[in-house]
Amino acid sequence: MKKRYIVIINILIVGLILFIIVKYANDRATESNQASIASFEKMTTTTEQIVANYLEDEQHLCDIWANYINRSAEAGTPMTVDEAISYIRKAKISPEISGHLIYIDDGSMAGISTTASSTDPSNFSVKYSHINIFENLEISNVDGVVNLTRAYTNPLNGVQSIAFLNNIQVVDGETGNMRDALIIRVVPVSRLEQKLVFLKGEYENVEISLIDWDGDYMIHGKSLKNSNFFEYFKSYNPMSAQEYENVVETIRTDIGSMHIRNSKNEDSVIAYAPLSNLDSWFLVAYIPANELTVSRSIDWMILGIVALGLMILLHFNLVILRNYNRKLAVAAEAANQANEAKSYFLSTMSHDIRTPMNAIIGMNEMILRDSRDNDVLMYSENIRAAGNTLLGIINDILDFSKIEAGKMEIIDVDYNFASLLNDIVNMVQRKADEKQLNFKLEVDKNIPRCLHGDEIRIKQVITNILSNAVKYTREGSVTFSIDSSKCEDNPDYVNLHVSVADTGIGIREEDLDKLFEAFERIEEKKNRNIEGTGLGMAIAQSFLNMMDSKIQVESQYGKGSVFSFDLRQKVVKWEPLGEFDAAFKSFLKEREKYKVSFVAPDARILVVDDNEINLKVFVNLLRQTKMQIDTAESGDACIALFKRNFYDVIFLDHMMPNKDGIETIREMKAYTDTPNSKTPIICLTANAVSGMREMYINAGFDDYLTKPIDTKKLEGMLLTYLSADLIKEVDEKKKKILVVGENIDFLRGVMAKLSDIYEVAVAKSTEQAQGYLKTHEVDLLLVDYQMPKLTDVDEGKIIGAHFEEMNVEEVASLADDYFSKVDDSGKEKA
Repeated sequence: MKKRYIVIINILIVGLILFIIVKYANDRATESNQASIASFEKMTTTTEQIVANYLEDEQHLCDIWANYINRSAEAGTPMTVDEAISYIRKAKISPEISGHLIYIDDGSMAGISTTASSTDPSNFSVKYSHINIFENLEISNVDGVVNLTRAYTNPLNGVQSIAFLNNIQVVDGETGNMRDALIIRVVPVSRLEQKLVFLKGEYENVEISLIDWDGDYMIHGKSLKNSNFFEYFKSYNPMSAQEYENVVETIRTDIGSMHIRNSKNEDSVIAYAPLSNLDSWFLVAYIPANELTVSRSIDWMILGIVALGLMILLHFNLVILRNYNRKLAVAAEAANQANEAKSYFLSTMSHDIRTPMNAIIGMNEMILRDSRDNDVLMYSENIRAAGNTLLGIINDILDFSKIEAGKMEIIDVDYNFASLLNDIVNMVQRKADEKQLNFKLEVDKNIPRCLHGDEIRIKQVITNILSNAVKYTREGSVTFSIDSSKCEDNPDYVNLHVSVADTGIGIREEDLDKLFEAFERIEEKKNRNIEGTGLGMAIAQSFLNMMDSKIQVESQYGKGSVFSFDLRQKVVKWEPLGEFDAAFKSFLKEREKYKVSFVAPDARILVVDDNEINLKVFVNLLRQTKMQIDTAESGDACIALFKRNFYDVIFLDHMMPNKDGIETIREMKAYTDTPNSKTPIICLTANAVSGMREMYINAGFDDYLTKPIDTKKLEGMLLTYLSADLIKEVDEKKKKILVVGENIDFLRGVMAKLSDIYEVAVAKSTEQAQGYLKTHEVDLLLVDYQMPKLTDVDEGKIIGAHFEEMNVEEVASLADDYFSKVDDSGKEKA
């Protein structure tokens, strides 16, 4: 009897436990599925913000064209059609994008394009009368409004495109009358599709579509059949007419998600969000439900194991332990896959951004080296500063996981405070001017000129705060104030008090705590048109915490806010800053001109990169070292040169099409009959994520160099790997060149180009040249063919050229080529 009771009690206990477990499993599954859908919706909203920001940026570029043309008209000097289209050709950067200018006052909708027809290269005319894309389109000049057409076929090249519009006025070249016209920035749909990419891993099978008000596709997901999304939904999801209308209205007016049946009658989930700056465009993300929701099979397995354990008591612990270990393995595998996906994404982002940055910063370095115009140097210094700041921001994005893990480091260096201020003001002033805000700068003249701290982090903190102030201020002013005081506890330090005050929308008291949370945006729906990811203030607060400071906020909702913080900095020089503009100009003058650290005329190196501009940057950075440099644009071309020629060092890019750097070096290492069996091979990479060095060394590289390429690091790398007998000290005695020609401005340009390396004189006549040669020895004469022949001159030292058919750089390169082929005595090298 007791045994029966024990059995019954055990059955009841087991039943109760099973009931609790089943209910718990169901509840957890429901919560997990809801969390997955919420995450999916958030990812969709993030993608919508990316697309909206991209569309707003493209519209802004179109507005810049229109404003420039219209300002000419307002100033009384209106542009002709040809002048306007010529300006757009110069302003247009990407070859994929074209500009169209069409008349709208006569109904012809015809005009001219910046690019020719794909079928007739001489034909630049364009006509839109047969393309119905302007109907019901109200063009607005309000800041933040995007004037965008539906997708259509570009009449000049047949490419599916979208168009950004604005109104302009130009002069008819034939009649001289003012004409009303449209300026159209035509962008291929493929560029927009590049913005519609989810992260690898959990969302890699998500399909993104863009639809208009009627449901017609702008971008079409492959699983969504039919030519209209609403028709697709109606075809596979039977419902009443009223229910269908409610669904359509919900997608048009709300942000969220819903379950639908696909063409295979499978359960699927769509998330939808309207584009914030286009009321008639909507983003729809589609994923099969079984890939988004969490399966409950594992919960049922645990249920069986628990039930079995309760019945066989002795083996319960063993069963649970085995199950626990299996779960650990699954979790470890899932974590490993997540890390791999994250690493792949960060690596790709690093490469795709750093590759063009290498060209920008490298070419700008050439300007800093060669230019002698103070204005040009100032512009170039601003480019350098902006480029370095952008690199700093990119690095912050790439290392955001370090911030979360508390592994981000503060790196203190000596820095010029005037330069830091100039970088910040240059980036913020333009944004304030665009919104017609009064940007006030109040700087304490007694702040020490040179300080010691993490310049990049400080700059990013202040820039983030100022950018937020400008973004959330519709009218009025933004005031940026900095004052200083000596630290009483340490006379070598100064305390900087930084304050940013705005007359913007302000912050509610209950929202202040959200201000420094990652991915949080205050009053999201109200401020939907304001760009941003919600990371700026969180990163700024994290950086200040690492520097023993924090942001203080005072705000009145609807009236404005004041953000401030105090920061201790070590003083390098107590010399006061004085007037900010004068201090920055002084910094530019003090900035050292680049000087090469060595020459190696007998060294020969090979540089491999699929990007022609990057090759040009690399060669120019090493021009003054006088090395012999061969280039290749593919892995196959590299291998061909590798097998044929001897090189002292080889630089090989990692990310190349067809055959990347790792595949190329493996093939190179397989060759035994080659003069380069011991040649050091250095990887060029735009991947700045952690763990890259170990990967490249394991792949067979001797070292690696990150892009954008830093000249000092590059020369240091060469000094490490070049044979010591190839390294020569820089000969401070410059070669002497006489340039002879009639155009004095051209001669001065050549002189400016060459004078960094050579001692250059110019003569504008043969008589003047003959007189100069009587009293001066020269190593080379560059002579215009139109000049009378010089007498009593070593013919081997004369290079003749058609100056009228050449630019300054081409003439200057003649000198470099000559001295690379002759030795100090003027004899041709062996």
